[in-house]
Amino acid sequence: MTTELSDKLRSANVLMTILIVALHSNMQELYPIKILTDIAVPTFFCISAFLYFQNWQPTWQLYVKKLRSRFRSLFIPYVTYNLLFYLYYIVKIHLFHLPVAKVIPTDPWDAVLCILNSVPDNPFWFIKALLFFILMAPLFGWIIKSYRMAVLPIIIIGIICSNYVAYHSVLYWIPCFALGCFFAIYEEDIKRWYGRWKVNSPLSYNFVKGNGLLLFLTYYVLCCIIFTDETISDYYYFYRITTPLIVLIVYMGRDPLPGEFVKKAGPYTFYAFGIHDMFIWNIHGILLKLNYITEQGQYPLEFPFILICTLALIWLTGSLLMKIPTVWRLLTGFRK
Repeated sequence: MTTELSDKLRSANVLMTILIVALHSNMQELYPIKILTDIAVPTFFCISAFLYFQNWQPTWQLYVKKLRSRFRSLFIPYVTYNLLFYLYYIVKIHLFHLPVAKVIPTDPWDAVLCILNSVPDNPFWFIKALLFFILMAPLFGWIIKSYRMAVLPIIIIGIICSNYVAYHSVLYWIPCFALGCFFAIYEEDIKRWYGRWKVNSPLSYNFVKGNGLLLFLTYYVLCCIIFTDETISDYYYFYRITTPLIVLIVYMGRDPLPGEFVKKAGPYTFYAFGIHDMFIWNIHGILLKLNYITEQGQYPLEFPFILICTLALIWLTGSLLMKIPTVWRLLTGFRK
């Protein structure tokens, strides 16, 4: 992987993390915000698959190595966050007698299932789906490496499956994993195609590269016009699974985020992903207590207020926790 590609992936990771926080801060479900922030999950899955299949070979040794690596970077923080949140909600319910918006059991076996199903930290369903993908990843890799065009029927099967499986299921996101796998395995071929495009059609190449953000905004505005709350789910699903390609076009050109900002925000991304849900619900609860919002309706400034406060709390608490390296490494999946 080149330094330029690594920098762009790091930038995309920061941008998608902000969009994830914005997605869950949008408690009013403002539709233009929903359409924009819904690009984050499929793009994350695509990037995760791409990183998994970097320099991939269908060997048992490599599979075991990647399992150990993901166990450390994904499963351990997955259990850690959900256990901490479970204890937090237990204290909140039984010690302070405060209401929570989750069903938190006290039976030991039910508590274990609650933690493993990511009930306390609901956004971490993403990690659970990713862990299931890693278990079946060699099958994806073998098929796509053996038959390049197999990516198309896999995507089609994924689209069909989306009508019969749960949103949180790994099967729902098969097309995104397949795209990431394809990009990684055929990265060199894609680079050669990219080079030929640059030489053979410089006009279209320069237009796309120089106007990636404009093309995305045009696509986004069209989707805001086309899609409504009554949108047929199949069409909206197709929009979501194609958004990684739109993000790719954006990153063909100039990085949409300043490099210095990406450098400073990068270490916080996994922590932000794990902790933001608790901050959002607590800020929402405080606004309810202050009668700024009601259960029946919210005020227009609720979304930006919750988003800004959540990002600020992530930065503040993250900066403090960084001073305790052992805890910080645990909460960030032992990432550097």
